[in-house]
Amino acid sequence: MFSFGKKLIYENDIIPIISSLKRSFQSDPYPRLKVRRLWLKELESLLTKNEAKFIDAINSDFGNRSMFETLSCEILPTISAIKHAYKNLPLWMKEEKRRTSPIFWFGKSSVLFQPIGLVAIISPWNYPLQLTLIPLVNALAAGNRVILKPSEKTKHFSALLRDIFTKDFDNSAAKVLTGDRKTSKIIVSNKDIDHIFFTGSTIVGKEIAKTAAINLTPVTLELGGKSPAYISKTANLTSALKSIVKGKIINAGQTCIAPDYLIVNSVHEKKFLEKFFFILEKLYPNILENDDYTSILSENNLLQLIGLLKDANKKGGKVLVGIKNSIEDLDFDEKKVDTFKATYTKGLKLLPSLILRPNFEMKVMQTEIFGPILPVFFVECDDEAISLINRNDRPLAFYWFGKEKYSREKWMKNIVVGGVTLNDCLLHCVQNDLPFGGVSKSGLGAYHGVWGFENFSHRKAIFTQSRFSAVSLLNPPYDTKKLKLFNFLKLLL
Repeated sequence: MFSFGKKLIYENDIIPIISSLKRSFQSDPYPRLKVRRLWLKELESLLTKNEAKFIDAINSDFGNRSMFETLSCEILPTISAIKHAYKNLPLWMKEEKRRTSPIFWFGKSSVLFQPIGLVAIISPWNYPLQLTLIPLVNALAAGNRVILKPSEKTKHFSALLRDIFTKDFDNSAAKVLTGDRKTSKIIVSNKDIDHIFFTGSTIVGKEIAKTAAINLTPVTLELGGKSPAYISKTANLTSALKSIVKGKIINAGQTCIAPDYLIVNSVHEKKFLEKFFFILEKLYPNILENDDYTSILSENNLLQLIGLLKDANKKGGKVLVGIKNSIEDLDFDEKKVDTFKATYTKGLKLLPSLILRPNFEMKVMQTEIFGPILPVFFVECDDEAISLINRNDRPLAFYWFGKEKYSREKWMKNIVVGGVTLNDCLLHCVQNDLPFGGVSKSGLGAYHGVWGFENFSHRKAIFTQSRFSAVSLLNPPYDTKKLKLFNFLKLLL
């Protein structure tokens, strides 16, 4: 179907590709609407034509990736983003008029969204198609040239993407470079790169920003963090748990905006466990054998997740799993990892679990989980829940469930977070007219829709002087009459 081929890890392989795209931009620094729309149509065509191949490649990388998750979480949002950009591009490209200061009446002020040049998009493994191609849609719509560097951890997808782009896409607009971290480092440190867009961990994001700073290259960092969900006392518990289970279990929790821990008002405590595992079984029956339940990407990732459970258990947490229509309380030590794997995993699938009585000494509350493990806190009031959230860094996402308007508004005004979905999970991420991005340690900058277009554009300020201008009256030599004129102009401001 496709070949892995030679890895592009040497500078003399990569530099000519970067240089050719830079020259392409310099030859046409402001592509016409027709050209940009052609790029978007080509992208939509190659995605539609190769849909089955992309599904198979991603499935091969994960061992088992639900076909429906690839369709709903990767292909559908990407096609939606393409169509949205195609439709709205004439409006986005239009030079925007701005109000001119009264002192400069008769002159005209405007903003032109200028393509910034050559953009490097470095994408992660968890949603390899969506998190590579939606930033590409935004960058191409803005008129840039683009280097794509997909993750080496999804080698089947990355090789397929490279081969398809080489064959079916305008190579003067975008190219795919495969390789490992050496490839990424060469790209990030290259002076011809005008903007770096990175999606991944906060640790790697810091290294990207540090390297980019040497050349003063602007960066967009889409990172992660511990995204909380809160079920308030006015929430419908069943409805809330359906959303939370789906939001957590999609892609086996390997989602940067998955609920990373759950806070529940204590009025729901008695019914919580039974309802949670009942809903889990209903949505994902016989879960370890269910093809709709995605595998953990690698053995190393699986062992890290088991390590989080062991650590939580050791530090006083109560680890619960639902199996064979019953809820089991896990109590294991260092010697029981093999026994645990034999019972609660299948291949690289990990049985979803809850951690009750979590605390901030546990590793599970100090790092992004990226798996089907959900710590659960029970609280008496909103203030207690807000206090818990504020103990962590500012999250990428937050999910609130309830009916009370005052409580909702209090939450929206008192926590700083990248984005919010109310009474559901994840859905703010797939709205084309909403910005998606983090804040502080969960990210820098935003994209999607017009926000992505502007993120990959330079806002060029343009002032056009009129033939009739009051400014000429202020030219030297200065005298008392002009001082009076200055004082008069201050009244106009």
